[in-house]
Amino acid sequence: MNVDKLAMRYEQLKNKTRRHSFITLKDNRSAELECCRKILKFEDNIIELEIPCGIVRIIGIGLKFKTFGYDSVKISGKIHSVGFEQANHGEAEES
Repeated sequence: MNVDKLAMRYEQLKNKTRRHSFITLKDNRSAELECCRKILKFEDNIIELEIPCGIVRIIGIGLKFKTFGYDSVKISGKIHSVGFEQANHGEAEES
């Protein structure tokens, strides 16, 4: 089995087994997301992340990545809002 095929099967397995993501907010100064699959957008005032069931959008001032590990992301800055868009519906909710 070649490396590309093995990597593809690993991604398929990961997509099937990890269907939940946990988000922890600490005041309005930091956020931690577990089971983050991909960084879709990164700017000073907006970060969009792909999680198993959709997209999380964080809007704020001076947003920075503190860490980006295996499947975890820590973000710091002044967070104004956190939005969620489900992958299968395309509807957005603001929290």
